[in-house]
Amino acid sequence: MKKSTRALVGMVVIDVVLLGGAAWMVGQITSGEWKTNVPPGEVITQITSTAGGAIGFISVLLALVFVLQRRKGN
Repeated sequence: MKKSTRALVGMVVIDVVLLGGAAWMVGQITSGEWKTNVPPGEVITQITSTAGGAIGFISVLLALVFVLQRRKGN
């Protein structure tokens, strides 16, 4: 497998894991399994904002790695 392909596969896998983790945490909050002193709406907003930022950062970083590896011929 080319290094550029590994970068794309890694990006997808990491994004799916982050998205799944965020969805699981939101599910825990909405079901009442996790208790918090902050209103649930604010907690869900914070979770989704943080997960979205992390997904965006990882996607941009690994997309750059993909482009650089393609230019090298890998």
